[in-house]
Amino acid sequence: MVTTIREIILENFMSHEYSRVQLKPGLNIICGPNGAGKSSILLGLSIALGQTYTERSKRLSDLIRRGKDLGRVSVVFDNVPQNGKRPIPDLNSDTVVLSRYLNKDGTYWHEINSKSVTKGEVLRFLRRLSINPDNMLIIMHQNMVDTFGAIEAKERLRLVEEAVGLREYREHILSAMDKLSHTLSEEESIRNLLEKAEETLRYWEGEYERFKRKLELEGKKRELEVEYAWSKCIKQEENLEELKSRMVDLKKDLDELAKDLERTRNRERELEERLRELEFEVEASYENLIAREKARTEVETSITFFNELKETIGKAGLKLPQSLKVELPPARRNLQELEEKIRETRSKIARLKGELEEKRDSYIDSRVRVAVLEFKRGLLEREIDSYVGEIKRVRRELETLRREAEEVGGRVETGRKPQEILDELKLLNAQLMSLADVSSDVERMYLSYKTTLKELEVKARVATENRKRAIEELELRKKRWREELERLIGEVRNEYVELLKRVNADGDIRLANLEDVDEAGLELYVGFRGAAPHLLDAYVQSGGERTTAIMFFLLALQKQIKSPIRAIDEFETHLDPHNREMIFQSIVESTKGEKTQYIVITPGHLLYVQDVPNVIMVQNVAGSSRIKVVANA
Repeated sequence: MVTTIREIILENFMSHEYSRVQLKPGLNIICGPNGAGKSSILLGLSIALGQTYTERSKRLSDLIRRGKDLGRVSVVFDNVPQNGKRPIPDLNSDTVVLSRYLNKDGTYWHEINSKSVTKGEVLRFLRRLSINPDNMLIIMHQNMVDTFGAIEAKERLRLVEEAVGLREYREHILSAMDKLSHTLSEEESIRNLLEKAEETLRYWEGEYERFKRKLELEGKKRELEVEYAWSKCIKQEENLEELKSRMVDLKKDLDELAKDLERTRNRERELEERLRELEFEVEASYENLIAREKARTEVETSITFFNELKETIGKAGLKLPQSLKVELPPARRNLQELEEKIRETRSKIARLKGELEEKRDSYIDSRVRVAVLEFKRGLLEREIDSYVGEIKRVRRELETLRREAEEVGGRVETGRKPQEILDELKLLNAQLMSLADVSSDVERMYLSYKTTLKELEVKARVATENRKRAIEELELRKKRWREELERLIGEVRNEYVELLKRVNADGDIRLANLEDVDEAGLELYVGFRGAAPHLLDAYVQSGGERTTAIMFFLLALQKQIKSPIRAIDEFETHLDPHNREMIFQSIVESTKGEKTQYIVITPGHLLYVQDVPNVIMVQNVAGSSRIKVVANA
């Protein structure tokens, strides 16, 4: 369903005091002499539709009829239901009037069916109708044919895309490019954040390693402190056991010494008793020796007396008495016996004196040994007393150390010496001093940045996937855009070439730089009188040739344009009569039977207008434009 314009109403607009220009579906030709007000009709239509372009003035207020303060231009759209539905469904009326008021003070406003609307609402209203008054392919004012031929190829392509409804393909591409750009920017941003996070994490990782090392050292320190406390306790226990063992040994030594002392005393007593016995025996033996020596002396004296007596008697010649002869032999025998006994007694005395001397030495040794043993016993007893006190002291210290160790931690068995552990503790404390700057927040910061890094890695992967999808989407949209453009240009090219044949010309339409959406363009080629087609250029073709090529391109494009209305003003400025006639014939033929509205403004003489649905003559009478329908099919 398409709508059409029933009429254009101009009030106090330029040379029109009040004009109603009725239009029909298909071709509408507006003709008249120069200065009659023909172009004002197209300009009024443009102004009503909200076009920003004004050919004749920089200010809209200058378009108000001289002497008037307020002007109005209105476009009446047909909104009669078609197959039960209205072309403009949200307005329940057979006509929709779009008006624009122009105030002398420079203000203006829009109305739709007498209801004030904003410029944005007008644009949305027209967008639903596929009408863009700012696209010169929809409304082409005077000299715009030349302008279309002179603009850059990329701008020309954008106008064509917008007119034929392919603008959304470009917009989709641009949207995809923006999305890709945003994705790339997001990915780059995430990558930058990821790099910074990795760098920061590396720092905190190092700090976390130091933190773990600090915890490890602190744990080791606690273990060493416990071990040190219990090592002192164990050392004291060993000292106590050693003291106890030494005490046992001393008591054993004391017991052995006491036994030795008792044995020595017994030996002393035995020796003392023996000495007394020996002294008594020696004394008795001396007395016996003396007695025997005395007896020997007496016997020797008797024998000597007898011998002297015998000698005296013998000298005297006397005979020895018988009695003396009988007594002398026994005396001699007694003397021998006494000598023998004296020798035995002396031998016994010598033996007893030797034994006495030996026993006396042994006795003295025993007395000395007893004294030494008693001295040693005193020393041992004092040493034992000392050990008793030392054991008590060590036990007290042990209890203190055990309490201190239990406060530090459970019992730990260790074979190391306290000093060895203390040395290790000192070394460990020195290591901890180097880690004194490590904060307790390190773990939280490390884990936080680690989590952040993981999140960023996930985001980076998502961003990478988004980029890939965005690239795929962009390439797909570019492909569709290129395919649609190539399809469009293929169809238009065929029609363009056929139309050019009417004026003995050849041409081509080419798409340039399709790989670059921003630089992609539409190029027109034309060659007249057997010349090879050449890029449309002011230095190659004449003005009429360029106009002819552009008009045939526009005619070839008409079937593709989505807007229900198209208008062109005085395109034939540079045309020779033959080309003008061929173009007009082509316009009439191509618009015959069309429901789309075509508005063609021309100042020239009209031929072959019998097939034109609506021909409107504009004249200026006494400074005011007048409208007259001269042909109405």
